[in-house]
Amino acid sequence: MPTAQKKKSKYINVFSNAGKERMTVRLPGRSTCECQASKHKLISNCLKCGRIVCEQEGSGPCFFCGNLVCTRDERQLIISGTREGKQLEQQLLSKQCREHESQNISNRTDESSQFSLNDIAEAVAFKNKLIEFDRTSAQRTQVIDDAADYFDSDNKWLSKQQRIKLEKLQAQMNEKKNPKNQKISIDFAGRRVYNETEQPGDRFYNEARAVHDNDQYELESDRIQQESIPNWDDDDNDLLNPNLPETMLAPQWVEQKTNTQSTLTTNLSQMTIEDNDRERLRIQDKELMQMTDDGMCLTMHQPWASLLVRGIKMHEGRSWYTSHRGRLWIHAAAKEPDQETILHMEEFYKARNNDNEIDFPTEYPTSVLLGCVDIIDCLDRNTYLEQYPDGESDSEFVFICENPQELFFKLPMPGQHKIYKMEKHAHQAAKKILLRRIQ
Repeated sequence: MPTAQKKKSKYINVFSNAGKERMTVRLPGRSTCECQASKHKLISNCLKCGRIVCEQEGSGPCFFCGNLVCTRDERQLIISGTREGKQLEQQLLSKQCREHESQNISNRTDESSQFSLNDIAEAVAFKNKLIEFDRTSAQRTQVIDDAADYFDSDNKWLSKQQRIKLEKLQAQMNEKKNPKNQKISIDFAGRRVYNETEQPGDRFYNEARAVHDNDQYELESDRIQQESIPNWDDDDNDLLNPNLPETMLAPQWVEQKTNTQSTLTTNLSQMTIEDNDRERLRIQDKELMQMTDDGMCLTMHQPWASLLVRGIKMHEGRSWYTSHRGRLWIHAAAKEPDQETILHMEEFYKARNNDNEIDFPTEYPTSVLLGCVDIIDCLDRNTYLEQYPDGESDSEFVFICENPQELFFKLPMPGQHKIYKMEKHAHQAAKKILLRRIQ
């Protein structure tokens, strides 16, 4: 015979009414429940104390005051006065809760019957106090607006000048309160952005008092407008931010000077107007250079490229000037270096540093991106000899480099002439490799 198939269980959603009913636990008999008829069905409210009685507590004496609580149908039957109604009433009153709860009910009933006249008097006094508070609420909560006194420009006792000044102060205070006029300060030195937390109210009220006291008082905003513009040619520190650290120097104007008239003519003939302005007048800001990386790259021949990235060579000579400052990526050209040239350069730097234990590169790869340096200045021949009498370069212009950083993984890429901008994908990959090296 075929086996009987097992009856499939009916799926019931726990969030439906049927599911909630199954999830609700009901204990046998009458027991205290504080669900307020949110889990169990409602029986009724106690007409004496107002307690909400659910199906778990059931019909019978109230758990708080002992008054009879029953459903609407049961109450109608009891009110009818029939034999069945009297039997039902006796049956419901005979239902008692647990022993300790019945004791609490009896204690409460005893206490409720022993109310003294003093308690009633205190309750009446408290009721009168609340009524009095509600009656005098408008008088007690009256707000005195100081602005109506200090900035009242319609006051007949004020002069015309005082009225004009008070109107200005009122307009300035309203403008300060407008959230659209909030000031945001950008601290480049600390590298953070914050809102200015100015307390304008005290200043405006103080100026309003001064205007009332003195007709000739001059507003602070008018004094600021009348102040002369500072002279930019003065070498004072009035233009410096006082919040900057003392070790940080102000940006300085640097004017490039050429040696001879022939050199000046040759250089100017090869420059555009923009390059000429950069040549003549530039602003040097070391902190700004450290924060920017535009992906500018320079292709160099080996072994000089690896020596520069390794930090052995720090001055790179060229026949042309550059206004670029900051990070410069170094790319090795495709030409293979001669072994004789490598040995000659290694001997040169050994003799120059008086140290035979220089960490020279073990290999000199070509057509790859080696790393980066920071160009802090580009000096002409005479200036370079003045600042570095024992310099390693004899070119017309010399790049002064610092902070060499070598990539542990060399990126293959083609090179170009002079300083050029790397492709975006190569620049992003190089920065990620450099970040891993720093970490």
